Amino acid sequence: MIWYCKDDLFYDLMIHVAVPEEDRCICSAEETVKPLWLDELLWDFLNMTDNKKEPLGLRAIGAFTVKGSQVYEEHRKLANWDVEELGQCVETYLGHFAQTIRTGTADDFYTYLETSPYHADLRRSLALIHQGRRQEALAFLTDKGKGIFCNAGIWIHEAMREYCSDQ
Repeated sequence: MIWYCKDDLFYDLMIHVAVPEEDRCICSAEETVKPLWLDELLWDFLNMTDNKKEPLGLRAIGAFTVKGSQVYEEHRKLANWDVEELGQCVETYLGHFAQTIRTGTADDFYTYLETSPYHADLRRSLALIHQGRRQEALAFLTDKGKGIFCNAGIWIHEAMREYCSDQ
């Protein structure tokens, strides 16, 4: 996993190498982007504000973080399954990631908000709250249960619903 922060946006690249069966190798890459406020808003709701002081890498590997919007994904079957071919694949993925960082904007987060289902509801509801659209967030969260994160008895969706109702 590789991550980079630029203009209050957090980019990460996950490269996977798998050998699902003999003589077959798959190399894949996934890039995501998220604004820094996304995790910070999550931490505010869960009373985990000390996380804001932690190194940026926490946003990539921390248990209590929101997965960014997926802006790129690719899977390749490596024909020869050798180190040179794998190196070329990884080099291509790193080049693509560098280009994403150079040209990426906050709009990419919103454009691809629901591309990946993992954390899609959380990204959507936090984005609505961040934009001041609390009633929309409250309506969106109506049938979403408690949410996937709980810290010290505070469930994320319950905390967000309470916040939106109090405003």
